[in-house]
Amino acid sequence: MSKNRQHTVKIYPVEYTLPEELQKWLNKNTAHTIFASFEWFVELSKFKKLYGCNKDTEFFWLFIFESDVLCLAAPLEKCDKKLRIISNFYTPFTELFFDNTVLTAEQAWTLLLTQLNVACKNWRSLEIAPLISEQFKAISDVSGATAVSLFKYPLSVNYCTDYPDFATYWKSRSSRLKNTYKRRLNTLSKQNFSIDVYAKVTDEIKQEYWQIYQQSWKIQEPSTDFINWLMQWADGKQQFRLGLLRINGIPAAFQLWLLDGATAYIFKLAQDKQFDTFSPGTILTKYMIEQLSESDAIRFIDFLLGDDAFKALWMDNKKNIIGVEIINQITVTGKLLISMYKLRDFIKKTTGIIFSRNKVVEHHSRVDDE
Repeated sequence: MSKNRQHTVKIYPVEYTLPEELQKWLNKNTAHTIFASFEWFVELSKFKKLYGCNKDTEFFWLFIFESDVLCLAAPLEKCDKKLRIISNFYTPFTELFFDNTVLTAEQAWTLLLTQLNVACKNWRSLEIAPLISEQFKAISDVSGATAVSLFKYPLSVNYCTDYPDFATYWKSRSSRLKNTYKRRLNTLSKQNFSIDVYAKVTDEIKQEYWQIYQQSWKIQEPSTDFINWLMQWADGKQQFRLGLLRINGIPAAFQLWLLDGATAYIFKLAQDKQFDTFSPGTILTKYMIEQLSESDAIRFIDFLLGDDAFKALWMDNKKNIIGVEIINQITVTGKLLISMYKLRDFIKKTTGIIFSRNKVVEHHSRVDDE
């Protein structure tokens, strides 16, 4: 990124049909084919407009050009003077769109933070979540040169594991998990149970999905819209896998997996409370992992967000997930917010009082492990 070149910005409302060349650029420069795709942010903003934000919130694409060449884009939501990379409880991953042949991650964040002063004058703060430590470091490394202050907060954890093959993977599982699985399978085998894995979405499959969900321990969602869209969209991209376990013909548990190359993500799961004693989630998890290994040649498994104890039994790696609020030092309201946060941190340090805040995401999955 040259310091001598001129930068320009363009803003398009998310609901606006983008010019074809911009859509192509976004598809080419996405950091993730599912969770940071153009379509993901469009549908997420639709969902939030209806069910999850202030009525005055604006959703828009910010495009930044260097000498008339597009090099960065950010999907943003704005309420009053607060900005946020578009996200909600469905979001397991956040990243900018940028051409990595032109910009490094540090340069991308520098460019965004400097151009926000042009595109969104008097912005007070920008919230970004969820982030892994490497992403936060890239932002932190450039914060000193961009007149901002960073305040990070713990958000969740991620469990994942490399996956060489099923035999090696299962051999490395703990005796606790293996014994639990064997015991639960023996109990379930006394019933008439079946497991099916679907790569295509039908109305019947969606009906069974939501039947299980509504009878589960899960917090009920405000709408089926986003998940129904996600299943249909992932189906069209051949990235959809849904495992359904039925007991005596009754849908008892499901797992919604999404594929990105050789990586398998478990995005949603639930089980009907009436079948808790059979632990169908444990049986279904092992079955899905083995099946995806055979049918889709997976080499990495990601349980996404949530610090559920059972995940350590199935996964080998755990990393902390954080959020960050970037405060604009230039504005009066930004300076006031910085002072307030510093006072908050001082009180926390000296008294031990912990100030809570609303989390951006919820736990994405849970499987019974006992």
